[in-house]
Amino acid sequence: MYNIDPHEMREALQAREVASAYYLYNPRVRLIDVGYKIKDDQYTGQTAVRIHLRNKPEQATFEEFSALNEDLVIDKSKIPFEVDLIEANYQMDWSWPPPPPENNRRRYHDPLRGGISVSSEWLYGFGTLGGIVQDGVTGDPMILSNWHVLAGSAYAPRGLSVYQPGYGDGGNYTDTVATLERHGMDQGIDGAVARLTGDRGWINDQLEIGPVNGSKTPTVGMKVTKSGRMTKVTHGFIDGIMGEYPIRYAGFTTSIRFVFRIVPLPGLDQVSNKGDSGSFWLDEEGHRAVGLHFAGYDFPETALAISMPEVLSALNVTLPTGVRGAPAAAPQPAAERVYA
Repeated sequence: MYNIDPHEMREALQAREVASAYYLYNPRVRLIDVGYKIKDDQYTGQTAVRIHLRNKPEQATFEEFSALNEDLVIDKSKIPFEVDLIEANYQMDWSWPPPPPENNRRRYHDPLRGGISVSSEWLYGFGTLGGIVQDGVTGDPMILSNWHVLAGSAYAPRGLSVYQPGYGDGGNYTDTVATLERHGMDQGIDGAVARLTGDRGWINDQLEIGPVNGSKTPTVGMKVTKSGRMTKVTHGFIDGIMGEYPIRYAGFTTSIRFVFRIVPLPGLDQVSNKGDSGSFWLDEEGHRAVGLHFAGYDFPETALAISMPEVLSALNVTLPTGVRGAPAAAPQPAAERVYA
């Protein structure tokens, strides 16, 4: 992998703003970012503004496509930088029952940690508990995951119950571990936090990876790993950053900002799947949180995440300074619950 010159990156980001102004809400566009240009499934060593499209036309039929769909055509000449058109149709990575085969991530966990099943009481499915954070004002422990996992509706009220395991994994009101506090959708951040009830302990840990050691800004070429409800521990590298993702969701239109793309490391074939929404992406080198996973695509295999420093800032939370927290109330007897 190559390094992008800072001056070149500034020019590319300025051009990406132009591309977004022209094409972000074109019905075919799924993401606009800056990263490695791809040709014949190989990285060329050239930086590009990348426009990710549904149903990218083959060159042989481009003129015919243009004649029939003039408003959908991407005119590269309008963008003052190298442009790469990438075929993709990213989808939110959440899931509904029937659940996949049994694994310990879909079970009751005490203490709570990153990488396990969670959902709001309104979501008949499951996502991933990304990790424990602390309120920037009070220091109280909170759960961080996606808005579409912990809320999922413009009408979701503050105080909405959050289940662990998630509703789709058998969770119910007796499994309430937190209540919805706030979200970042009004800032283009598909993230939300829920205040812990104190009925279970928590630990600064990503299941099968270890503790989170602070946060870091994602960069092109960075190797990353995550612990998710569906695909467990996976590994990849970042090939594009600073993207915008247009979406019409739950009755309103918006765009998700500060998006970066992850692809599998050579020799590996998967980075995410439905049900991994809310996972923390960590840099492989220091296990610092670099992003909050929220979407993906299978052809080719890719994942999308939101830059973690921007998530933490938008939600006014910090990563925990302590290792673990004890429950405020006595836990239910072990004989009555299945512990992971």
